Amino acid sequence: MNSTRSIVAAARITAKPLKTIPRSWTRHSSNKATLPISQTPRSQHASRSFRTQGSRKNTFASLAKASNPAMAFPCLDALKSKYATLEARSLSSGLEPSYISGVTLNYQCREPLLLDWGGVLPEFNTAYGTWGEINADKSNVILLHTGLSASSHAHSTEKNSKPGWWERFLGLNGCLDTSKYFTICTNIIRGKGFPILTVEDIVRAQFRLLNRLGIEKLYASVGASIGAMQSLAAGVLFPQKVGRITSISGCARSHPYSITMRHTQRQVLMIDPKWNRGFYYDSLPPHAGIKLAREIATVTYRSGPE
Repeated sequence: MNSTRSIVAAARITAKPLKTIPRSWTRHSSNKATLPISQTPRSQHASRSFRTQGSRKNTFASLAKASNPAMAFPCLDALKSKYATLEARSLSSGLEPSYISGVTLNYQCREPLLLDWGGVLPEFNTAYGTWGEINADKSNVILLHTGLSASSHAHSTEKNSKPGWWERFLGLNGCLDTSKYFTICTNIIRGKGFPILTVEDIVRAQFRLLNRLGIEKLYASVGASIGAMQSLAAGVLFPQKVGRITSISGCARSHPYSITMRHTQRQVLMIDPKWNRGFYYDSLPPHAGIKLAREIATVTYRSGPE
């Protein structure tokens, strides 16, 4: 009987769970515990150190054999390639910036142009291009207004085979069908040393060209973005000379949010050393600043659901 009780008691003692050590336990605690050698903090640290050193060696060995051992920066490579291309071009580009190549028509106005913000342009030059055939009474003329960074090269020509910025929309059987309409695209008057210009100033300069060409009334005034603002301004300033208006992604006036974002874009552009206060027509343009400014602008072109 006594031996049976001893066996049961011994079994209870053997099956009794070990006390777990609280997480707050430190070496200064009055509760001491005995751990196996393999579980002591020093042995654990040594084990971790050994594994870490081994894994580092394996990592370095794998990097030496990796197909892409380091981060790549394709955007910087593309920027370097872009500058190399620009350097290879002629720095003298006439009325278009150096990143525009090809032949353009030039219009020189020697009559003074009064500006909305005060002052006078005694004369100005502007580049333009034409597509299609003008009819006898000059009633099939479309004035195509450019966007902010576009040029007068809206479509490829025999003298300039490079695709234009509206290549898919302007041409035979296109939205601006050259078999029906005679399309004129002018560049925006601008450049180093220019005073402050408004959209209305730009449109008045364009209509100086139309007067020179003997065009009394437009079949349509067409534009996108800031070109859309020009198309609206043309109808306001010259209602008797504009038959139709096509305004794409434009507005009559800018929203305060848009004004703020454009201010930020200008600051980004001016930080580029190649901007040189706008005097870059005889050197490389501030491509990096322009690129980043346009990336910021692209974000604002998306609607809420997008």
